[in-house]
Amino acid sequence: MCRILVIVGHSLSILPEIVEAFNKASECDPYLTELLNSRACESQGDGWGYTVVGVLASGEEVVDYYRTARPVFKDPHGLGRLKSFTEGLALGVAIAHSRRAAVGSIKVRNTHPIHYAWKEFEMWIAHNGVVDAEAIARDAEIPKVGDATDTYYLGEFIYRAVRDLKVGDIVKSVVRASKYTKTAMNTAILFYTEGRVVLVVTSYLAPERLSNAKAVNYYKLYQLETENALALFSSSILKYYSTQGGRVSEVRLQSGVAVELNLREPTVSVTHFEI
Repeated sequence: MCRILVIVGHSLSILPEIVEAFNKASECDPYLTELLNSRACESQGDGWGYTVVGVLASGEEVVDYYRTARPVFKDPHGLGRLKSFTEGLALGVAIAHSRRAAVGSIKVRNTHPIHYAWKEFEMWIAHNGVVDAEAIARDAEIPKVGDATDTYYLGEFIYRAVRDLKVGDIVKSVVRASKYTKTAMNTAILFYTEGRVVLVVTSYLAPERLSNAKAVNYYKLYQLETENALALFSSSILKYYSTQGGRVSEVRLQSGVAVELNLREPTVSVTHFEI
């Protein structure tokens, strides 16, 4: 149970406003409150983090990665760092995640995005939902790590399966991983190698939950398109965000979006796929 925010484009000028909506939705999430039948407003307060990859006007490629077990709504330092780092990017992508712990204790190592870097390319994954960590570890022969979040195993499965950064191969690996879904597999997965970024965002709900209106409302993703940027985010963020100057639409359940960035051109291409 978490909240995800993704922004990609030639201008991330909408980031400060939408990050503030992400912050407020993490502190008081109406859809989580509804899902849990709670009287008090429920929060996503078990840590947060972000990754930003981009290129400056000078052509210099930059990466910033931040995680803390502190709630995002009690971390003005981290929020300020995210907002300031994206200023001046000629092209970039940012993924942010606030955690509500389901599997694994509240600690920095279990905070998303989780980073993998033992290949020629790096990968970060942020995930909302629960997957079957035991089955993934068994099938992929991943050594068990004590007190690790299920997302660690999901990321390890995908990172091992991807041999290079061909969008088609990445999508196939992500789709294969969906069979391990227990509740949902809403993900923001960011791949980076020098000169190139591939971002994959998925909106996937376990089939038996598709008839549960409260679950659908909670796990649903939305897409915001502006002239220079594309944002994808968890449903409750829309409750706190003014959509003036952009077009908002729902991201279909059981689908995904792959975005490829050439940091040297710089250019962006978008591909949609089914799960």
